[in-house]
Order: sequence, then C-alpha cells, then structure tokens
Amino acid sequence: MNASAAILLAGLPAAGLALLATAAVRGRRRLRVTVSGDSMAPALASGEVVVAHRVGPSGLRTGEVVVLLKPTAPGAWRWPEPTARPHLRPLLVKRLAALPGDPLPPGVRGEHEAQATVPAGYAAVLGDNAPASTDSRAFGLVPLDRVVARLPERPQEVRHRSS
Repeated sequence: MNASAAILLAGLPAAGLALLATAAVRGRRRLRVTVSGDSMAPALASGEVVVAHRVGPSGLRTGEVVVLLKPTAPGAWRWPEPTARPHLRPLLVKRLAALPGDPLPPGVRGEHEAQATVPAGYAAVLGDNAPASTDSRAFGLVPLDRVVARLPERPQEVRHRSS
C-alpha cells in the first residue's frame, strides 16, 4: 500500500458499527472510505466505497453523514492514546443528529440528568439503522474535534461497490 492509510480494525464488536474497513488519504482534503456494517443502511451499504471531505467543526450541519474517530470502548467515550502511526486509526460513519444548542435526540443522554440540549463543542451522532447501530445512544456525545470528514450531499456521485 502506498501513501494510502488503512484503518486498524482489531477488537471490533461483531455487528452494528458502521465501521470503515479501509480509508485512504487522498492529499489532505479527501478520505476514501469503505463502509463495513449495516448501521447506515439504507443510505450506505456494507462494502460501498465513498470519498469523504475533511472538514472542521464550523463546517458541519445537522443531517450530514460524517466520519469520526471511534471511541475506544463500547458504551464509553474514552480517547485513544496517540499512536506512532497516526494514519492507522479506527473510524465510524454516522449521521449528525444534533449540534451544539440543539435538543438531545431521544435515547441520547447528556452529562447530567437536567441537560436538554447538546453543549458547546459536542455533537450527537446516530446510525440510520438504529437496531444495527452503536452510536451516541451507547457512547454519548462526541467532541466535535473527533469528526474528521463528511460525505458529500450526494454520496452516490462518489461511491461504488468494492470488489
């Protein structure tokens, strides 16, 4: 593999995470992603390859499909330690359900019981296929700096089935 990057997939839960099987960096602005899992069905099927565009937190909108760093443990949002090979990292594909100031989606809890909206610097992400998805309902709110890319509004223009 040339300068492309592959995702480290060790220790993944069986089903439910719309995990990226591979991701290849194309320059610094695009990320080639192969989806694995059914959590984003019917929008994205397992085996589809899409090109995501790198984005900062200010460029995000509710409803977009995004690529984010995967929490290190199901049910908890703990950050992975920096790695000697930063191009190897586990990722997820999910839909942005709520951004700072938006109401918390059903089933997503804030840090305390009285919290009704997403706090500054965080987002809620959900899979389109809820029964097959591990998302903010399981691991909580996502710090916005862990969202690394978004899919174009018309992903069908840049996707195909991997062979």
